[in-house]
Amino acid sequence: MERETVTLEAVRWLDALERDDADWDGFTAWLEASPDHRKAYDAVALLDRRIDEQRERLAAIVPDEEYARPARRWWAWGGGVSAAAAAAIVGLVLLPAGPAEADQIYRTGVGQTRQVALADGSRIALASSTTLTVKRGGQELALEGTASFSVPHRPDRMLTVQAAGMTIQDIGTRFEVATGNGIARVAVAEGQVSVAAPELAGPVRIEHGKRLVIDRAAGVAELKPAAEFASWQRGRLVYEDAPLPLVAAEVGRYAGRHVALAPGLSGRRFSGVLTIGDGSALVENLARLMDLDARADGKAWRLAAHSSR
Repeated sequence: MERETVTLEAVRWLDALERDDADWDGFTAWLEASPDHRKAYDAVALLDRRIDEQRERLAAIVPDEEYARPARRWWAWGGGVSAAAAAAIVGLVLLPAGPAEADQIYRTGVGQTRQVALADGSRIALASSTTLTVKRGGQELALEGTASFSVPHRPDRMLTVQAAGMTIQDIGTRFEVATGNGIARVAVAEGQVSVAAPELAGPVRIEHGKRLVIDRAAGVAELKPAAEFASWQRGRLVYEDAPLPLVAAEVGRYAGRHVALAPGLSGRRFSGVLTIGDGSALVENLARLMDLDARADGKAWRLAAHSSR
């Protein structure tokens, strides 16, 4: 009975973490209270992912009114699904779907954000149009896009994030990573992280209140005070002396279109605040603040100096 109670608690936490007002501190405390809690949460999260992967096959087993409503999750079915259908679901989901150590991939679409919880209590917030890959039991991650990380301090484990040629290592802190157009930024809000990259002579330690920006095309790395941390979580993009290619990449992820720069603009910098809204006005607002022309070109935007139009 105790094991069933822990599993039920894990199910409730998995559901709660989908909400905007998720109690992350409470979840972390519950997770760290017992090794059984970690095992139960991992098992429930894996089952939930496997059900998502088998969605089409499950739809053929369970009647539409019992399964095919997107808002319903398997743990909310209660007694609504027949015993035979439930047994079929469990049997199907527990069939081997691939390697035991298969990567877990989390994605956000245009204008979407997502919260990801790892078994060690780490919390990751994904910004618009971002992909996070979780490898090897949750200790190795790969990022394309923008995300903020909150990692509980644990000297016995090292979290590693691969992003745009960088290797970021951390045992406990809060930091943000943004990538795009060959440029990567790491900003630290609490604690410190270690960053290694081909452009660096050796690993660089970034302390709280600092940011490291690496321009791979130019082979340049710079360490400066950080601007506002993860400002996109509050509905705005805040930049201080940021490379324009990185700004264009982030703006494009909210606008839903690639933002190309005319020759001669890649070396420019931007300082300012952009309100995200629905993303539709971001490119034109950026162009106005930088005194540039913004033109829609097929499925992309193009920023150019007035004289080059």
